[in-house]
Amino acid sequence: MKQLKFTKAALAQLPNAEEGKRDEYADTVVNGLRLRITSSGVKSFCISRKRNGKFIRATLGRFPELTVDNARAKALEMLGDVAITGQNPNALKRVHEKAAVTLNDALNTYIDNRGHRLKPTTEKQYRATLQNFSGDWMKQPLANITRERVEHRHKAVTDGTAWFGADKSTLRAGVGSGSNAQADLWARALRAVYRFAHDHYRDDEGKTLLPDPPTLVLSTKRQWHGTIRKTERIRTHEFARWLGAVALVRDLAELGRDDVAAAVSDAVEMAMFTGLRKSEIFELTWDRVNMGGRYFWIDTTKNGDPLELPITETLLKLFRRRLKFKAGVEVLVFPGAKGVIKEYRHILERISAATVPTDNLDSLQPIPFKWHDARRTFGTVAELVGVGSYILKRLMNHRTLRSADVTQGYLHFGADELLEPATRIERAILEHAGLVESKKAIDAQLLSALGNLTDEDKRRLIFDLLNPVNKEQK
Repeated sequence: MKQLKFTKAALAQLPNAEEGKRDEYADTVVNGLRLRITSSGVKSFCISRKRNGKFIRATLGRFPELTVDNARAKALEMLGDVAITGQNPNALKRVHEKAAVTLNDALNTYIDNRGHRLKPTTEKQYRATLQNFSGDWMKQPLANITRERVEHRHKAVTDGTAWFGADKSTLRAGVGSGSNAQADLWARALRAVYRFAHDHYRDDEGKTLLPDPPTLVLSTKRQWHGTIRKTERIRTHEFARWLGAVALVRDLAELGRDDVAAAVSDAVEMAMFTGLRKSEIFELTWDRVNMGGRYFWIDTTKNGDPLELPITETLLKLFRRRLKFKAGVEVLVFPGAKGVIKEYRHILERISAATVPTDNLDSLQPIPFKWHDARRTFGTVAELVGVGSYILKRLMNHRTLRSADVTQGYLHFGADELLEPATRIERAILEHAGLVESKKAIDAQLLSALGNLTDEDKRRLIFDLLNPVNKEQK
């Protein structure tokens, strides 16, 4: 390695390195300052110092953009840091960059790392919520988001005073109105991203670079609002009115050739008899319906687990009805005008309005209905008819494959095993709706009829029931 006193003129005259090689020159003024020259003529200042048996190198900048005097000043500063800390400046630079990661960069890295496990709708919700309620933080380092700032912003979102210009689509989705639920939603999104970043960004020794998640203040000071779980459902005494309204809206839709309204009506009925989520029904395709085998399946569910369910008698009638409306190569069981149905609320309102009879002699009120009400109704009926908790979890597709319950990990139910409990739930709904005669009523009628028979008639009846072949021969 050649040595020379670095000057602008002297460095400008240095030749390019040979093809595929790189020349290096040492400054005689500052020990450790180097100039590297490539075969293409690129000249770069760097430092080189041996420390603890290892060479530490770090680039300072290119010549002539970086002058000789500035290169010497930077080299002295960096060499001094190496002497004090013994650390590589490149490593320190990487640590500084990681520690200065912004909320926006951390969010993108979080989403990239979650990959297919994060649904597009969840990603959209995280981005919209963080942008709407903390848009001014997105380009700031995470380390600058303190406990006090989180506490104040959570209160501002609750009061509806934290707002940073959502687009119209977000406004329609209801994000940004400000409420207890929105405040907690924002804080949960921030907590998820910060927890990931806190573990993800580390130095070369594996030590974390960010402070503890500032959202901890909401727990220590008990400021989470704890949104109350909804309990709305269709009451058992309302089943007749509600199912009748669904049938009425569907019939009128079929007469008026309103295929979307008819599809939504069928989808709502299916939700009542399966407890499936809205997306699981609207995105169901015909290639996942095996009517001969009496089962259908959901590939992608909310929790990521596949789900195979039986086709009960009510569902069989529903699928056959849907087949009559199947147009050519249509793949969706419940198609909209342009693919998957997105807007359905006006049809639910139509069904609610139809729950009030035209004469309304009893001054009945409309039965309000939101999609998840059907899921809560299904679960309630299942409990009433004594369906076991493990089977109910499977029917409703609650997490089973990765549950902490060891016993649950050994239980796997297919459509065949689920048919009997699903049929029990179906019959209970139909009985409450008055669409089939209840088993109790039939038993009561039978006991009443038997009470009027003589002992001889009872014996003859029992004999005939137990010996149907002998009866036919007579």
